[in-house]
Amino acid sequence: MSQFLARIFIISIYIAPVLGWGQAVLVEEPGRPITRQVLKRADDSLGFRNMRKVGVGLAAGGAHGLVGIDLELNFSPETSLRAGFGIADNYQSFGLAIKRVVGGKWFAPYVAGGFTRWYTVVDGGPTTHTTTSFLAERFLSETEKRTGQFAETLIYPALGIQYLQLNGNWAGSSLYAEILMLLDIDDFNSAATGALGFLYYF
Repeated sequence: MSQFLARIFIISIYIAPVLGWGQAVLVEEPGRPITRQVLKRADDSLGFRNMRKVGVGLAAGGAHGLVGIDLELNFSPETSLRAGFGIADNYQSFGLAIKRVVGGKWFAPYVAGGFTRWYTVVDGGPTTHTTTSFLAERFLSETEKRTGQFAETLIYPALGIQYLQLNGNWAGSSLYAEILMLLDIDDFNSAATGALGFLYYF
């Protein structure tokens, strides 16, 4: 039982940053003295990304369509790979992007480029309008609107800015805003859109 409680305690230490439980925690392992661990702190955005390699979070709009989840892997302080999965009223999306951070302290401008695929998974009948209005207006053919079935592959460049919490109780948290230009590779129609999101980096 004591080993089980010790494991629960150790696991809670790892989720403490997500819950904002403070900058330092006490770690107790069987047979070892209590040690004090200080959460990772950074002086600027590149230092933050160098220490914290994985980010997970939520986003609205942009390449997701309506809302979605993000996973970001920092290969270097400047470069990362972002993957996402989104849902909307009558379709889903998934995509990948490469992100390049310029630098900065609390605010980090960045550029990105990627692709996303928006597709239907159920027969919802004719599509006369979509939550993201430009999907029906710019990307869907008359046949796709009539049948309600589509699969659109879009590529895009993006420009954004990200706020990073470098230290304190919420160290590891970030907010970002970006603008994208979506381009349908089937018929080369395009549409501008934006996204807002939250990421927590481990």
